[in-house]
Amino acid sequence: MAELRTEEEQIEAIKKWWEENGKQTLAAAVVIIGGWFGYQAYETSVNETKAAASAVYEKALALTASEAEEDKGQLAVYLDQLKSEYPSTVYAQFAGLLKAKDAVEAGDLSLAEQELSDVVANAQDAALKHVATVRLARVMTAQDKADDALALLAKNESNAFDAEYLEAKGDALLSKGDKAAARAAYKEAMAAADRIGANNPVLKMKFDDLAVAE
Repeated sequence: MAELRTEEEQIEAIKKWWEENGKQTLAAAVVIIGGWFGYQAYETSVNETKAAASAVYEKALALTASEAEEDKGQLAVYLDQLKSEYPSTVYAQFAGLLKAKDAVEAGDLSLAEQELSDVVANAQDAALKHVATVRLARVMTAQDKADDALALLAKNESNAFDAEYLEAKGDALLSKGDKAAARAAYKEAMAAADRIGANNPVLKMKFDDLAVAE
């Protein structure tokens, strides 16, 4: 009988504890389980978005070499779709780079600057951000905004892109008429390129042209 009373007491103790704590425990379990399923749903959604954006980008790439007006128009549609429907993906940044390239070729430097500024502001990938930064600096220089370009290039924090940044810096300085500073920047750029085994004949030509001018 003593064992029975002990079991009854244990059951009563459990019932009492559940009445006092069970609801909170159940709520916590629901939150934890719900959070896990919510995370899984989020991951699935992200992956599906990336896959859809990738498919659109592949279609866009297939049209980049075409000179047909119809294809150019469809390419513009795809690029706009990537930016508007998939802004959180890297493909939206790729679209921005392509739109900037097309704008430069069309002579619309203002639009190119806008597109590249968007990429610089939103790119999560460091390499992509650096590429867009250098291109933006060159577009600024072409618009007689050399000081803006130099200020932008001064933010370089990656040794891997030193050669590109220094060459763009030289271009900006040259546009301001400072040939000595431009030549010094080109010289630094060549040294940076040599460190990573890169060969840039255009950069060498820029440097040599200034040497002849002097």
